[in-house]
Amino acid sequence: MISFVALTELTAEQAYRLFRLRVDVFVVEQNCAYPEIDAVDAHPETRHVLAWDDDGELLACGRVFPTPDGPRFGRYVVSPAARGTGLGPGLVRAAIEYTTRWPGDLVIEAQSGLTNYYGQFGFVAEGPEYLDAGIAHRVMRIAR
Repeated sequence: MISFVALTELTAEQAYRLFRLRVDVFVVEQNCAYPEIDAVDAHPETRHVLAWDDDGELLACGRVFPTPDGPRFGRYVVSPAARGTGLGPGLVRAAIEYTTRWPGDLVIEAQSGLTNYYGQFGFVAEGPEYLDAGIAHRVMRIAR
């Protein structure tokens, strides 16, 4: 089941699992030391997109939030145990649908190796490739 919740709606254990999954993948697995947890996580309008299994394990997550320039979707990650199950694309589609409540184009900053993946959902790459924490990224957009 996929849910959209503010950080303040999570229990301490759920918040721990959220941040643990993101750090395990983005910092440890991808070997990229950077401040993974930031102020966007706690912003009152940010919603964490969460997919839990029946035993309370977090299988996938992301976050959506409005900006003056339109909605954003980021920090998308699927746990190693859930990769290849179809959960990831379901989470992306749910996040895209959720962001239609905010005006403007939906923008993501995708790792360059994932531009084809995000392209299947309607995202179009724009601008040059750039480095973020040492990893190549591209801005991608769904125009609305």
